[in-house]
Amino acid sequence: MRAFGSETRVPTLVAVLDLIRERGTVSRVELAEATGLTQASMTHAVRKLMALGFVHEVGTARSGRGTPRRLVGIQPDACYMVGVQFDRFISVGVVVDLAGRVVVRRELPRAGERVPEAVLPELAQGVQSMLAAAGAPRDRVRGIGLATYGPQDREAGVLLTQQPTPEWRGFPLAAALEEATGLPVTIENDATAAGIGIQALGGSSSSFAVVFMSGGIGSGLIIDGHPYRGSTSNGLELGHISVDALGPDCDCGNRGCLDNIAGPIAVSGRARENPGLAARLGLGQDPLRDFTEIGRAAVAGDAEASELIDTSIQRLCVATVTLVNLFDVGRVVLAGHAFADVGPLYREALQDAFDNTVFMRQVHSVKAELADDVAHAASIGGAMVVLRNILESQNSVGREPATG
Repeated sequence: MRAFGSETRVPTLVAVLDLIRERGTVSRVELAEATGLTQASMTHAVRKLMALGFVHEVGTARSGRGTPRRLVGIQPDACYMVGVQFDRFISVGVVVDLAGRVVVRRELPRAGERVPEAVLPELAQGVQSMLAAAGAPRDRVRGIGLATYGPQDREAGVLLTQQPTPEWRGFPLAAALEEATGLPVTIENDATAAGIGIQALGGSSSSFAVVFMSGGIGSGLIIDGHPYRGSTSNGLELGHISVDALGPDCDCGNRGCLDNIAGPIAVSGRARENPGLAARLGLGQDPLRDFTEIGRAAVAGDAEASELIDTSIQRLCVATVTLVNLFDVGRVVLAGHAFADVGPLYREALQDAFDNTVFMRQVHSVKAELADDVAHAASIGGAMVVLRNILESQNSVGREPATG
């Protein structure tokens, strides 16, 4: 019986470019061997990438007694992409070159409780400032990938939620930012973007799940190198798995949702109900910053902060084991600003839960890990979504032309 997600896929230009980036310099023969393509198909793929200006020949390597193999490599400055992780409590941007190197990163204006018309001009100005700092030629900047929360209509470029204010629901977010910057804009689910960013950072296998925690809790899934999108590109709503059937009502209509019990808003709210703890940690900022302070205190051994974080960890473990049982993944990667300081505590608890409670643990192990750049995986992934769109528009590598 074939495992979920293990169906044969034709390698795409995305996969070929990723291999070249990973190996630095490589021959067409080596690429064909790594992907299972014929040498003729790989030659066709490399020609497409060369036509785009993304790869170039960088020399030759001896090959036994035969003709030396020609090597190809990435042209790092061939194009640049902007990635922005954007939500109510955090906004961070990066400029990434074709080699996946972050050229510039900086904090950008966040939404807070403001309406789109107040936020977008500031966000556009921040993007322009990053590009100026990167020194990227304008004609080589290929677009902006905006990693943000859902639900969203990815194709239309709009959010389908009233968060943080009712004016955001249905607002033409991608079109408005495109008009303000003069650059193409794609929106992407932040957890899915984090998974794509983790791929770009080289920190995981071709199939894995992501648990993403920033303003809220979300999840993404990468299968055979491809993001799982579901029917509406809204990823996996891990934050709306019920972990307490008698828990608080959620706006989604469910009860005891993970986000309302284990997320930064819930943890920060409970901490502020403790006047001594709130005063000691200087709470009263936005929930994500408060959560960071609580997490740091827990790591330092504060008993009251530790109790709050432990509750969050326990419930997140319950939901994530459910995720693993549903999709039979062998790796779960944590990403998002909320994990920046307290991530090791969550990772250790998740690993223990996987080792002892995952249904398929007698068949295969499941590894819990932190993303290499845990706080910026989503923004890096947003940038790489732009590149994916370019390459996927060229279609798959396909078979070599028929001869005869």
